[in-house]
Amino acid sequence: MDSLERFAASYIDGEFGGGGPALTLVNPSDGAPVHELRTADADDVDAAVRAAATSQLAWMRRTPAERAAALHRWADLILEHADELARLDVLSVGRALRDARPEARMIAAVPRYWAGMTDKILGQQIPAVNGHLSFVTREPLGVIGIILPWNGPLGAFVEKVSVAIACGNSVVVKPSEYSPLSALRLAELAVQSGMPRGLISVLVGGGDVGGLVANHAEIMGITFTGSVATGRRIAHAAADRFARTTLELGGKSANVVFADADLDAAVRGTTWGVFYNAGQVCCSGTRLLVHEDIQDVFVAELLARMSRVRVGDPLDESNHIGPVVSARQFAQITGLLERAEGDGATIVRSASNGSGRTPSGYYCDPTVVLDADTSSEVAQREIFGPVLTVIPFRTEQDALEIANGVEYGLAAKVWTRDLGRMLRMAHQLEAGSIWGNTAQVASPALPFGGFKASGSGTSSGQIAVDGVTRAKAVSLRYAEDAPTPGWDDIIDTNHDL
Repeated sequence: MDSLERFAASYIDGEFGGGGPALTLVNPSDGAPVHELRTADADDVDAAVRAAATSQLAWMRRTPAERAAALHRWADLILEHADELARLDVLSVGRALRDARPEARMIAAVPRYWAGMTDKILGQQIPAVNGHLSFVTREPLGVIGIILPWNGPLGAFVEKVSVAIACGNSVVVKPSEYSPLSALRLAELAVQSGMPRGLISVLVGGGDVGGLVANHAEIMGITFTGSVATGRRIAHAAADRFARTTLELGGKSANVVFADADLDAAVRGTTWGVFYNAGQVCCSGTRLLVHEDIQDVFVAELLARMSRVRVGDPLDESNHIGPVVSARQFAQITGLLERAEGDGATIVRSASNGSGRTPSGYYCDPTVVLDADTSSEVAQREIFGPVLTVIPFRTEQDALEIANGVEYGLAAKVWTRDLGRMLRMAHQLEAGSIWGNTAQVASPALPFGGFKASGSGTSSGQIAVDGVTRAKAVSLRYAEDAPTPGWDDIIDTNHDL
């Protein structure tokens, strides 16, 4: 991995710089500081927006083929530097290298998908009367502000940026203060791919810098991934100037297992779906809704498989998961489990069996919570840790009511061999993504967004174009004697004007 020294500050108009206070990055594997860089201040935010506005005018004038070529070159560079990018995230957020490396390679498919979409940002031709032509075009919004989470820095950056620039926008990105390194490197690689220097700027800092981005008068589109509370504040700020928002917020996804399910597949999918990335995934199936007839057998198999999950040094590829991101996150998880136990729930933790684990690291063992009330905190609140709450159900209607009985609506999983039941559940579950008999399906062609408090809009799939473009209706009369429907009579009554 290249030296971290050049990542000294924000990346604005193709150069590193920043006038704000210092930010110290901490390795969650051992709690030790690993790098210091300067944060952005208000002047830096203004400079990034100015550079983005200038580069956007040039970028939108490039042909779709030229934009596609740059996106393909960016994808090539991501693949070439996949190991470096993965290790930056391991260092920053404790992601297991065995997962971070294949994900770094996998995300190259996203700019390739949007490269193929640059000439498909289509408008409409509207049927009109003789002598008239009416059509609708799609135009870029201009400068898009992107505020990213810490739990999936690489994937989130590439997903949000790709759709925006494919449609002719420029972006100002504010990554999490826990994970700015891979964002800075991805922006560098974008310039190397032939994109204009100011097209992608990255601002280092915390919530104060994010607030400056969200409230900036020249940013007319905001894409945010994070908590419900922050998402609401951003939505209010954007509403004051009628800026477009795409909000991917929290989740408390149900993983529903019926008695007729393939139990081995369901146990494997449940284990992977909740403990992957130490449970720090917004769509993790953190609520296991299991039919009461198979609850004992299923939980026994689940605990046996959970005992094989190795938690330890994320750079050791014999380990499945590393630490959680920070001391704060560790304290939130352990505090919630203590409260759940105090309320009468049974807490079952896996024995520590990973390698390279240090006492000062923020390691959480995979945990199953039994006997919790469906209205309790542990069954209702997003945890963002390797914690699974088991909830039995009796009927299909019970499962639906429990699954939908949270404020979130991001994703849900259903395991059953009954196709009719699967389709009924898919239609009635209040979630933006439904996965049947599989842990998760991810594709740049599929929209990924939430219902209810899980947000609005999406940054993937063709429908994501709506979030970063605006529609313009154009109507032309090309024949002098052509009537104008509806208006001619009004004009005639005002002939004296």
